[in-house]
Order: sequence, then C-alpha cells, then structure tokens
Amino acid sequence: MYGQKVLAKLDQKKYRQEHGIFMVEGKKGVLDALNSAAEVVQLVATNRFVHEQRQFCQLPEVQTFFHQKRVLTLADHAFNALVETTTPQGIAAVVQLPRLSLSALLSGKTIAILDDIRDPGNLGTIIRTADWFGVDALLCVGGADPYQPKVVRSSMGSLFHLPIFISEDLTTEVAELKRAGFTLVVTRPELADQPSLPLPRDQKVALVFGNESRGTSPLLDETADQAFSLPRFGKAESLNVAVSFGLVLYELKNPR
Repeated sequence: MYGQKVLAKLDQKKYRQEHGIFMVEGKKGVLDALNSAAEVVQLVATNRFVHEQRQFCQLPEVQTFFHQKRVLTLADHAFNALVETTTPQGIAAVVQLPRLSLSALLSGKTIAILDDIRDPGNLGTIIRTADWFGVDALLCVGGADPYQPKVVRSSMGSLFHLPIFISEDLTTEVAELKRAGFTLVVTRPELADQPSLPLPRDQKVALVFGNESRGTSPLLDETADQAFSLPRFGKAESLNVAVSFGLVLYELKNPR
C-alpha cells in the first residue's frame, strides 16, 4: 500500500508516471472509480471521515477495501496536504493509470484528437463532453496531463467512462487511424467565414481540435482529409476550445 510520502507527490506528472497511479478525491469521484473498469489500488480517508461517514464506508464496494486492509487513514491535516480542494471531503481513491494501445481503440466510430490542449479546466470539460456525446476514445497529443488533479475533478467522473490514449508517436498513430478507415477532420476556426464541407456522419471519424492560440500541428493539417469550421455570426476571433468541441460533436451526432 502506498504511504503518505508517495501520495504527496502525485500532483506532479513525473511521479504519477513513475508509480503508475493517480488520485481522485471526494465521495462521488471514489464511487465513480470503484464502479468503473478502473483498477483502484487503495483508498485514503481521514479518521474523521471513517467515524462520521459510516453509511458510505459500509457500502459493499468500499467495505471491501477495509476488509482487505487497503485503506490508509490519516489525520485531517495530513490528508489535506495530499489534495488540492479547499474543503476536501476526507476520502480519495488511488487508481492505476490505464495501460492502453491505440489498436484496441480502432473499432470505435468516433475518436477525438486533442492537440496540445493546455488548460486543465478545458481538458476536463472536453472529457466530460466527449462522454456525453458518446465519443469512443480520446487521443491526447501533448498539452495538460489528463490525470492531473484539476483535470480529474473537472471531468466529473467521465475520465472513467472512455479510454484516453496518450500519444507517443503521432506520425505512426495517424497512419494507424487511416489504415483503420478513419476520416481525419481538422477543425479550423480561421475558416469560419468560408463554406465548410459537412461532417462525414456515416463514416469513422477522427476529429482534431488544436491549441487555442496556435491551432493544430502541421502534421495533422497536412494529413487531414478535410477541414471543418463552425459558422461565425458575430465578430469574435475564436471560440473557447471546450465550447467548440461540444458544438462540433453536436453537429456530428445530431441526425438531420
């Protein structure tokens, strides 16, 4: 079982990767993890939480960890040092980082490629929106780590509902997507005032969303099968990427 010293470092990506774990806090987050396919390694709770939240601790999926002695109990101040929320509930789960291969995700119909999405709040909202619209998988290229605390919180449990693949070799991965029959569609807000081809609803689609200030990478622009932009009716230069993500997914999924 991991101790306080290791858990205190999990706010840093290098230690999450070194130990292969991340944390999710709060009653809802813990239950989301326990009721998903995620591998929960252990629970962490304050002595106060165990004493005051007996009904929660007696839930079968939670009680198992107490029976197996896989609950690290801490004083309030020690627990609070492990988490980032201002008023923590006093319960957290330590979860194994998923081990995924891109080939295992290619049977789906809709994949979103997130190219250098750096804002954790935006990334968490995108994960939640992808879950809402039934996206089969996310492929993250650089940007914020999906398993950092702010992304985990803002995803509201959706992190556990769809696979998230971290890109290692984008050139190879794009080639693999194309071999699997995916149409690569890059979103280009600078084309908002020009006519755009409709999204291919009857095909396997990989939608690309880029960094708000720099857009998408040259590799993705050059290998895309088509570009798509939402029409602009006002004068704003761009949309927030999480807002754009939701609107494009609605456009793709909404039957005409």
